[in-house]
Amino acid sequence: MPTPPLSHPERALTIAGLWLVLCCSAAAAVDDGCPVSGSWVLDGVEGTHSSRDVLDHIEGARIILLGESHDRPEDHRWQLHTLAALHSRYPDLRIGFEMFQRGHQDDLNRWVEGKLTEAELLENTNWFENWGFPSELYAPMLHFARMHQRPAHALNVDRKLVSRVGEDGWDALPSGLREEIGEPAAIPDAYRERLEEVVKDHPVPDGIDDATYLERFLRAQNFWDRVMAKALAEAAESGGPVVGLVGRGHMEYGHGIPHQLADLGITEVAALLPHRSGEPCLDESPPIADALFGVSDGPSDMAMQPMRLGIEIETGDKGLKIIAIRDESVAEHAGLRPGDVITGAAGREIRRRSDLLALLDRQRPGNAVLLNVRRNGKTRDLLATFPPE
Repeated sequence: MPTPPLSHPERALTIAGLWLVLCCSAAAAVDDGCPVSGSWVLDGVEGTHSSRDVLDHIEGARIILLGESHDRPEDHRWQLHTLAALHSRYPDLRIGFEMFQRGHQDDLNRWVEGKLTEAELLENTNWFENWGFPSELYAPMLHFARMHQRPAHALNVDRKLVSRVGEDGWDALPSGLREEIGEPAAIPDAYRERLEEVVKDHPVPDGIDDATYLERFLRAQNFWDRVMAKALAEAAESGGPVVGLVGRGHMEYGHGIPHQLADLGITEVAALLPHRSGEPCLDESPPIADALFGVSDGPSDMAMQPMRLGIEIETGDKGLKIIAIRDESVAEHAGLRPGDVITGAAGREIRRRSDLLALLDRQRPGNAVLLNVRRNGKTRDLLATFPPE
């Protein structure tokens, strides 16, 4: 039996697209540790490989992380295909979802049992507020879990807790929660350096200096990694292996989740990533992952963001009151004005922010939606048209 690859504690975070690594030919791709589109490369093994080779390479891993860029469709297609391959080898696998907060575990259980519709799952888990990326990117994996009756585990945590730790430190958490999660392992220097690069692209809030904001960001990220590692470790105690669907920034170079898992005593971790031209390959030391799969970065992989009207709203007794409208937005072109109250859309009543977000989640570039608006005591219909891609 091949020795399972272990996560490397010294790996560090990177952001896809910021690297200038170019694979110019199939031969160069193999030599540089970059996969040819449609094939795998493995850490420490020459050439390109099949999915079966990958399964052999990671044999013995208790936790298998499938990284993603949340808004890239090809990442999610790759996750589904890889999940199916893993299920063929491990019919008892479990699936962890970063997209759901741990407080919604019962809803995930009910989904797998067939007791919730997709719309009910999204509403019950407050998908549009807590996650926000188009649900169609994740629906195939959710249906896979239900179709094959595989346990689905919520990995994430309430953002308010993440913010609390970021602002006030670990001791700001209730003692029971601190004991349950366990204090996070310290951030390795290399991971810290990568996160510092990420923070440079974040706007710093008013009234706080750069150094303080950086430390808050690092504490929050480390706590976030720890919570997801703890959830994966708990899932692994019930069987597995556990396949974690997580953002790639939480797992690249063995930092983030793998680093926290090692602190929890789990080192049998495999990290798999999709790869596009220009992204880091496996010729680095340490490597970015245990295996990379080449995906297309063409038109089918355009970043997919949720549709937005471009308004700020507050909830009223009879609809959503518009507080402000962004310039050149869909709302401005539709003729909406501050003070308007949206009462319906596409034949549906709109009473809550989640009602509107759920409607927008179903829209695609080029769609048009009829909005029912109350203005100065009168009702009118306005057509909101989303620009094509």
